[in-house]
Amino acid sequence: LEQYAFMKRDTAVNWFAVTVPAASFDGDRKRFLGRHEYGSWAAPDALKNERLSNSECLRGDTIGALQVALGTLKPGESRRFAALLGQAGSVDDALPVLRKLTDPIVRDAAFVQLARGWDEFLDVLSVKTPDPAFDSMVNVHNPRQCHTTKNWSRDLSLYQLGLGGRGMGYRDSSQDVLGAMPLMPGECRDLIEKILTVQKCEGNAMHQFLPSTMEASVGDSHERPDRPHWYGDDHLWPVFSVAAYVRETGDLAWLDKELPFYEKGPDKKPLESATVYQHLKRALAFTRSHRGSHGLPLLGFADWNDTVNLPAGAESLFLANQYGKALLDMAEIASARKDLGYRAWLDEAYREMKAAVEKTGWDGQWYVRYFDDRGNPIGTHRSEKGKIWINSNTWAVLSGFASAERAQTAMESVNQHLNTKFGLKLSAPGYNGFDPAIGGVTTYPPGAKENGGIFLHTNPWAIMAETVLGHGDRAFQYYTQINPAAKNDSMETYEAEPYCYPQNILGDEHPQFGLARNTWLSGTSSWMYVAATQWILGLRPEIGGLRIDPCIPRAWSGFTAVRRFRGVTYTITVANPQKVSKGVAQMHVDGVPVAGNLLPPATGLEHDIKIVLG
Repeated sequence: LEQYAFMKRDTAVNWFAVTVPAASFDGDRKRFLGRHEYGSWAAPDALKNERLSNSECLRGDTIGALQVALGTLKPGESRRFAALLGQAGSVDDALPVLRKLTDPIVRDAAFVQLARGWDEFLDVLSVKTPDPAFDSMVNVHNPRQCHTTKNWSRDLSLYQLGLGGRGMGYRDSSQDVLGAMPLMPGECRDLIEKILTVQKCEGNAMHQFLPSTMEASVGDSHERPDRPHWYGDDHLWPVFSVAAYVRETGDLAWLDKELPFYEKGPDKKPLESATVYQHLKRALAFTRSHRGSHGLPLLGFADWNDTVNLPAGAESLFLANQYGKALLDMAEIASARKDLGYRAWLDEAYREMKAAVEKTGWDGQWYVRYFDDRGNPIGTHRSEKGKIWINSNTWAVLSGFASAERAQTAMESVNQHLNTKFGLKLSAPGYNGFDPAIGGVTTYPPGAKENGGIFLHTNPWAIMAETVLGHGDRAFQYYTQINPAAKNDSMETYEAEPYCYPQNILGDEHPQFGLARNTWLSGTSSWMYVAATQWILGLRPEIGGLRIDPCIPRAWSGFTAVRRFRGVTYTITVANPQKVSKGVAQMHVDGVPVAGNLLPPATGLEHDIKIVLG
């Protein structure tokens, strides 16, 4: 154990060992893979030899490779060993753990403990529906990806700059906690607190930060003098995160916890601090005080779509609706706190922004996406490229700003112009050639990423909007189109893991239509779990309890779910005898009929819930 595979890094030791004698080892990646054609993981040069080269690598590209000589196995014979990987403060600290894990009884107990931990994590919600691919994602793979995105955000990634470079995104991490919230609310609360300490005193926020130092990272300094240095959406996302935590736990007292803002004085101490509740108030006040000529929120450097960068003075319809939804979420919190004066402020701000959106944002069949600094719309039927964008339309439904008629029309336009068999496109048609007036989106070919690609992050918002409208069949169609577990028959086209969501799929304007890229660390994971569990299955936490409001395909006869919520386990059976998508006709709690469809906080450990749709 002392001889092999200790690689020192700073003050920690990363160790790699096996529980049987190692015949040889390699620590130098070039020696292991081979120098020709940069080496190959498919056929490492080292495996052509009888033994590894016992190479050490004290700098450069390190790997850990241990060779075990098992000899010849007779028919039916087996040999058992374990590979162990970990980190300790020193070699001396590591050795007791290594020696302990050489005992197969201890090792087996560790595996049992690991499995028990995952069981507890995944058992927060388990469902059985008529669709096995849906069940596979909701029960196992989607919550597992939410666990990964919550822990790593975009800080460690095969696709992003990662550790020491890009860091964690303020908006990314704020959204990552939404999917993980039912599964690990305490850890999500801790991450929200970190996020809020990167908010500025004025109310806006630093775009990215390094979690090890809590300092802003690459992406917060833009040299263009004609473009603001702040992003219009960042500071609004924690409103949703905080609301999700309070809804899941009922912990209103946490809103009074004091947290510092980002700015620090010469002594490195924060200049100012405020409660969680006051942090959110400043975020909403910043947006209300930064509006343009149409009364809509100013874009800043960009909103959620980082690649559209318009000169100062541009306005965003996505921001208007995001702000509207944030006002609604904050109103629920203010009401629970009996903060009636602030609730009145929120209601007035909501009416004000709704009027601006309805007066200026409607293009006849859908909502425009932006107004540039000269007041010209982007995302209008009069445009040759980028006529329609998904986010201004789906979020007009989620914010409640769209009238019933406009909501139906807008979502029908989304289906007509943006839907494909592999998912909903972000916009259409794609730009074909760089346009400095629009920004980075035009650097991609048509159908790629934000330029008319199927940017999956936007798809769950469409699913949620369709359930708001009661369109269960279309919501589930959109879900299935991008469900990785339903991609097994199209792997040659899809080319990504059939158990986690990618960031994007190439759209139908691209010659590689259907090709997926950038898996694992995507906000799609969090929002798809929210869309599936809270909006399709309708198991939606509120401060006042658990709302059961399914919107399912009409062909479903129903479904069952077991949901842990605030210390109580609910076994829920939903029946759909009339083949409808939405509408709770009856609810029984432990055999007793109950009016409505809200389960208030309950006593006891278990309750049986029966729902009949109609």
